[in-house]
This record gives sequence, C-alpha cells and structure tokens, in this order.
Amino acid sequence: MEIEKDYFPLAEIVKRWSIPEEDLVYLAENNQLRLSIRVFDMPLEFGDYEEDIDGARFRVPHEQRHFSGLLDLHAGDVFHLYRSGEAHLNEFRQERTAYASLMYDHAPIYVVIGDLLLRRDERDRFELKSGFRAAGAKQEEPTFLTSRDYKEVRCRGHRFQLGAIQSTVVRALHQAAMAGQPWQSGKRILTSANSKSMRMADVFKSKTTWRQLIKSDGRGNYRLNIE
Repeated sequence: MEIEKDYFPLAEIVKRWSIPEEDLVYLAENNQLRLSIRVFDMPLEFGDYEEDIDGARFRVPHEQRHFSGLLDLHAGDVFHLYRSGEAHLNEFRQERTAYASLMYDHAPIYVVIGDLLLRRDERDRFELKSGFRAAGAKQEEPTFLTSRDYKEVRCRGHRFQLGAIQSTVVRALHQAAMAGQPWQSGKRILTSANSKSMRMADVFKSKTTWRQLIKSDGRGNYRLNIE
C-alpha cells in the first residue's frame, strides 16, 4: 500500500526524478523550486509588503498565531544552508502571504540539510510546468495536475493555459471535488468567479478541448473530469 503524502524528503524526489541532489539544489537556489521545512507550534506573524511614497518597503501584518505545518525557504537561505550545512532562520515564504516571520523574540529555527522537504503540490507544479515525467515510471500519469494559481492545468493528458475567470472556476471545482461534492451549480460557480456570462461554454470557448477538463450533467451542474 502506498501512503498518500503531503510532502517528501529530498531523497524520494531525487529517486523519482533520477537526478543528482546537486541538480535539485540548483533549482531551489535559482528560485525554480521551493523547498520547505516542517515546524510545530511556532509563533509566527503572517503579512504582505507595501511601499511608501519613497519606494521603501514596509510590512503589513495580517495575522499572528502559533503555527504547525510547512514553511517555504527563500532561495538565498537554501544557498547558504547547502554551503554551511546548517542555518538559523527566522523568516520564510508562505503560499498565501508575502512573508511569515517569528514573533516574540523567538530564537531562530535551527535547520540542517536533512530537514528539507518538498511539498506534493510543489512537486506536481514543477512537473506540470516542465512537462517532466518521473524517471522509469510505468504507472499511469496523474489524472489532474495544477499550478499554484490554477492557470496551468493538465487533465487526462490535455494541457490548459487558463485565464483569470477560467482558473477561478477550476479552483472552485477542484476544491469541491476534494471536499467530496464534485457536482456544482454552474451558475453559482460562475457568479462566484465574477463572470459576466452564466454559460460555462462561453467562459471556456477559447479552449477547444475544455470538455476534457469539465463535465456537465446536462442540467446545469458541472464537475472536473477526474475521479
């Protein structure tokens, strides 16, 4: 039985892609791939950056809380980590905010190379973007792969480059599928996506194979063409 993992140690990725670890590190150092670490109950501030009238950046905090989960490393931190073998880090990247930083004068997190992980969605994003397929893999290609912003999607062997409304629709249908409620009202989904049209065929008319991505029940409901 294969465990469905949300993240992987780098040794598994090196084996899957059949590349030297140095090549994986090169991708991370050059900001083509995000590596992560797992943390538990860390006091973090999440926020974005804005600029003042002189162009100087300043932080705009959104939330402060104790966090357990994956934090993404900056490319420069990966560079220094692999040259020193260790690093003390207090600021990270996050998917939904520009930064995540330690609070309360908390001591920096001690990180060694063996702590590094790769998220499943980051692995899938890179494979989708690069057209990469696992070395020696005889298994069937995953039915559905998507970039973080859902603007690049591969479904059942078809590749789609999506616009803003199209990607919002696909994101909503994917989230519904993951929640166990794949069939959704087309009008409701399109309204939530701020679409001017209430017809799915109009929204996706620029994609001639869009029905390979989205299925209709003929009664106004839609789902992704995935199991």
